[in-house]
Amino acid sequence: MAIDPKTGMDFQHKPDAEHRPPDPPIRRIVTGHAPDGRAVAAIDGPATNHKWSGRGTISTLIWSTDETPAEMWTGEDYGARVVGTQPPPMGSRFAVIEFAPGTPGRMHRTDTVDYVFVLSGEIDMDMDDSTVHMKAGDMLVQQGTNHSWENRSGKPCRVAFALIDGKPPPGGSLAIAEPMPPTPKPSETPPEIARMRRIVTSHDADGKAVVMWDGMPPRWAQRERGNYTTLIWGTDETPCETWDRKDWGNIPNEIEPPPGGTWCRVIDYPPGTQGRMHRTDTIDYVICLKGKIDMDMDDSTVTLHAGETMVQMGTNHSWENRYDEDCRIAFVLLDAKKPAGKDPRWTIQPDGTTKRP
Repeated sequence: MAIDPKTGMDFQHKPDAEHRPPDPPIRRIVTGHAPDGRAVAAIDGPATNHKWSGRGTISTLIWSTDETPAEMWTGEDYGARVVGTQPPPMGSRFAVIEFAPGTPGRMHRTDTVDYVFVLSGEIDMDMDDSTVHMKAGDMLVQQGTNHSWENRSGKPCRVAFALIDGKPPPGGSLAIAEPMPPTPKPSETPPEIARMRRIVTSHDADGKAVVMWDGMPPRWAQRERGNYTTLIWGTDETPCETWDRKDWGNIPNEIEPPPGGTWCRVIDYPPGTQGRMHRTDTIDYVICLKGKIDMDMDDSTVTLHAGETMVQMGTNHSWENRYDEDCRIAFVLLDAKKPAGKDPRWTIQPDGTTKRP
């Protein structure tokens, strides 16, 4: 492993020259802390950990975790590991998959909650007896259901997936006897900038994979700084619960997820949105869905564009839209270990901020 003289981090990447990588490349930014405690971009470049299915898909691992709370203080590149479709026990898998035109599907399921975002193109998700057509900007919460991804369009489709380890079916049965609830709706229709499609899958009383809800997420709010936050889903334990009818996207929520849990939310930043420096004890999987935005750190800035990804490792940061177009960001926050006892340069203050010696 090589030490980066700028950040002091020990990441090294070698692209696989034997296969065709995704085109355009998938930019991956990973933040971390320099030896003096500053928040820095430890990695910024094309993601290189690819897997080829032989059926026309290229899966690129962005990051993974293997425990909850997640580890983020070792300096290891968890995006360089070899991870299967199912994430590690108590862990997660963050990947971007490109589906070539005509890619045939493969029916399968995993014991996971999947947060899914279509970045570009369009794709069909076949289930047991039905099909959902998804386009760029659509998002899906998949709760351990049988499914098969098939690109029946004439253009490539790129999809981001964050899989969270989930509970196996109780007693081995996929059936959920509880009646299917009606599709929840926002108490007030959000403005155009904050409108989006959320699909949630589940199982019916026969154990068939079905769409439980398909519509606008019910819980959104405008913040004081002018941005709009929309909760998509959440969990409060790992392995997470997938075998009930609870709408985890319609509950009160703080910035940090519950202990052992996750939040999946989307934030829309109008032009001119001012930033706020803060940090959380989380690993954040970040996907820019539309527009571009600046993320300021202690003494540096990175600009994130549509289709690009980031893994934020508990670093100080502030999101600011200095551009003339709306920006939409998807965030998946994972409960992670606190710095105390992991890195003596950092101490947590009563107000949740950090202090350096």
